[in-house]
Amino acid sequence: MEPPLAGRGGGVAGLVIVPGAHLPGGSYVPLLRAVQAAYPGALWVGATSDWNGDMPTPMEVTDQINKCINGAANMGLDTTFVFMAGHSLGGVVLQSYIATHKDAAAAVAFIGTWLPDLTGSTGSNAYTVPMGTFIGELDGGGISYLRREVEETAALSQEERALSKTVLVPGVNHAQVCSGEMINGGIPEDVIDNDIDPEVSDAKAHGQYGVRVGDWIALQALSLGLLSPEVAIPAVANFTRYEGETAEFLAPFHVARAMEQEGASAEFVSRAQEAILDLAPEDQGKVVVMDEILDNFLFFQGYQPNVEESAGIVRITTYSYLEFDTDILDFNNHLSSSTVKAKMKLADAIYSLLELPARHHVLQCAEINMATLDWAMSVASPAALDRMEAKGRDLKFGQDTESSFGGAGWDYSALKWEEHVGGEMVTLTSTRLTSDVNFPIFSGEHYCDLLSPYRALEWIYIESIRHKMQF
Repeated sequence: MEPPLAGRGGGVAGLVIVPGAHLPGGSYVPLLRAVQAAYPGALWVGATSDWNGDMPTPMEVTDQINKCINGAANMGLDTTFVFMAGHSLGGVVLQSYIATHKDAAAAVAFIGTWLPDLTGSTGSNAYTVPMGTFIGELDGGGISYLRREVEETAALSQEERALSKTVLVPGVNHAQVCSGEMINGGIPEDVIDNDIDPEVSDAKAHGQYGVRVGDWIALQALSLGLLSPEVAIPAVANFTRYEGETAEFLAPFHVARAMEQEGASAEFVSRAQEAILDLAPEDQGKVVVMDEILDNFLFFQGYQPNVEESAGIVRITTYSYLEFDTDILDFNNHLSSSTVKAKMKLADAIYSLLELPARHHVLQCAEINMATLDWAMSVASPAALDRMEAKGRDLKFGQDTESSFGGAGWDYSALKWEEHVGGEMVTLTSTRLTSDVNFPIFSGEHYCDLLSPYRALEWIYIESIRHKMQF
């Protein structure tokens, strides 16, 4: 327990943190002190500790929080307004506490964690109390979720958005919320496996997290009358900057997601079909390609790409089905499609309609996937590209695995990621299914397992440099 810093005015408030798995409460003292230093008012801080096995659980959380609050009261500190925070698993456990103690916290901060969207459902960041979500730029288990959490926060009412915030914390990873120097044996291996190398010292990381949490508490304190406007205004200005940094970081992710799934269409599949055709400029205007995403796998199995010819224009409708990672816990995974199943047309099947000579060339799905990675690299930030170049695994594209009609092969295939040479190189292999223009049924088809632009971007930012690859 740490009393407020000397010389700080305004009403007194408190902050209690629930630690992550296998991370003792004492390891959060540097972070808590950084929050105190950033917060412009009087703030006492406390970390819950002595969890069984250093593992926060819903069964213990009430007693643990009460110990902190009672300890502050015994020191003569005001406990009227208490803010609460949770790191990683501690955030999940804190959510279970708030569910049954709705008036116990003035607001809650989730650091390296977030409100989960379980079973793939569309979530909301509407909450019992104002909420702050803080995710490190190099948080290997969390950064994939930042885009979604920012969007869900933006969907709140204007009044809620004044106090509930979701922001990026630059240059820091998941483990740097706590202090490894204060953990017997250091940061646990499973935490390290899921993380990315940090780019700042632990002391600076605590400052990066601390100033954002401190400014967020200042927003709450202003609304509660604990701070005067002139004292809290710098925090308001700072959040304009934090949100701007977050929007700039996420810009490529929004573009990549739109390419993967914009409404009911995967635009990049349409572009893949155009790459398969490889038409000369004078013929490109004679073909129109549209993609349709089917969300029912059984329906998708029964569809073939559709071709219509009218007034000298060939219209191709491709069909795609997006597969996703199983993400029951809504943590340590990815929001991009793991494999895009794309049903397209063979080039020669369209050339005959355009009265063009057959080329007898089948474009490898691997070439399409290479082009997708090149596109992702064109929109990724220079910092992300530098990290991948300096520390990342080398990604190669293997020759397509060929499937055939008459079995369940291609329907149930997926992109295959395979690590080699001690994890320094990875091969990505696609399964392809094609049929000749004279094939008796399903003629002139070109089916591919495709790498989505969004997943290619998550490769650049996360999996190429994560300590233990999760693809």
